Amino acid sequence: MFRIVMIAAWAVLLIVVLYLWADVREIRSVVKDTKRELLRSNLSARASESFPNFEKEAREKEVDGQQEAAQSASVRSSGKSLNPQEEQVLNDVLTEFLG
Repeated sequence: MFRIVMIAAWAVLLIVVLYLWADVREIRSVVKDTKRELLRSNLSARASESFPNFEKEAREKEVDGQQEAAQSASVRSSGKSLNPQEEQVLNDVLTEFLG
């Protein structure tokens, strides 16, 4: 009788330990994800502090590229034709500014 109770107690203890181990693994993965998100938000906050005008500069470049595209369209529509070298340079510049 004592032996049966001892085996049952060991089985219950083993199940409790397995549940605790599973909980610890789950908590570890949650902590890892939380750390990763905190690091990402911290880095993005630092980047915005270091470069507050970064978005403004990007918008200015985009506007400049659109203005150049409009100018090139007006040059083409005005009847002036570009030689192949000038057209290639213009295409390279537009590609660089517009991405």
